[in-house]
Amino acid sequence: MVVEAASGIPFIDDNVFLVFDLETTGVDVTSDLPVSYSILTYIGNNLANQLYSLVWPGVNIPAEASAIHGISSEDAARVGSDLHDSLYQIVLSLLRASRDGWYVVGMNVAFDLSMVNFAAKAILGESLVDYGFTAPVIDTLVLDRHLEPYRKGRRNLDALCVRYGVASGGFHNALEDTKMTFGVLVSMLEQFPKAIELLDPTTCTTNMEMLHQKWLSGYNEYLVRGGKEAIAFNGWPFSSAS
Repeated sequence: MVVEAASGIPFIDDNVFLVFDLETTGVDVTSDLPVSYSILTYIGNNLANQLYSLVWPGVNIPAEASAIHGISSEDAARVGSDLHDSLYQIVLSLLRASRDGWYVVGMNVAFDLSMVNFAAKAILGESLVDYGFTAPVIDTLVLDRHLEPYRKGRRNLDALCVRYGVASGGFHNALEDTKMTFGVLVSMLEQFPKAIELLDPTTCTTNMEMLHQKWLSGYNEYLVRGGKEAIAFNGWPFSSAS
C-alpha cells in the first residue's frame, strides 16, 4: 500500500501542478532552442508523472551554454530526442494542463514558455498561444520578489533553495531544477500562506503578470538612476520579443 504524502497546505493538496523547465542553446527566446526539458506532474504533494529528455536542437550548442548546463552538441546529437517530437511532447503536456485546469509552475517560467511559444510557431506551425494555452501559471521567482522585495542577494534557484530550506540536487539540470522548484513553492506557501490568495485559478496568471510589472517598474527606476536603459515590458508569461 502506498501512503500519499500531504503537504499540510490545502491549496497544494487539492490541486495538480505541472512543473516545467528547459535547458537551452542560449537566452534569446525568439531564436534559441531547447537542449533538454523536464515536465513533472504533481497530484497534490505527490509526484505522479515524470518526463525528461535531452533534445538535439539541430544546431551546435554554443560553448558558453554547454558550460552552464553541461550538455554538449555531441551528447545531444547522440542521445537527444528529435526537436520536432520534443516540442510536440512539451506542447501536448502544456495543453493538457490547460485543458484540465492544472497549474503550470516554473522558476522564471516566462522564459521557458516564451521559448516554447516561438519555437512551436517556427517548427510545428502554431504557437502555444495559437493552440489555446490558458493554464494558470505560477512563477516562484515572481512570487519571491513580491514576498520579500527588500531581501538582498541573488534570486536564482540556488539562492531560493537556500532561502526556503530546500535540498539541492545539482543546478542547471532540468530534471533536478523542476523538483527543486516545486519544493520551493511548497515551502514558500508554508511560510507565506497569504500568498495563496494570489493563486486563484481564474486570476492567477493575471496576478503574476501584475506582480512582474510592478517589480520591473521598480527595477527600471533603479536602472535609470544609474544611467542605464530601462527594460521594455514585452508581455508575460509570453514575451513578444527577446
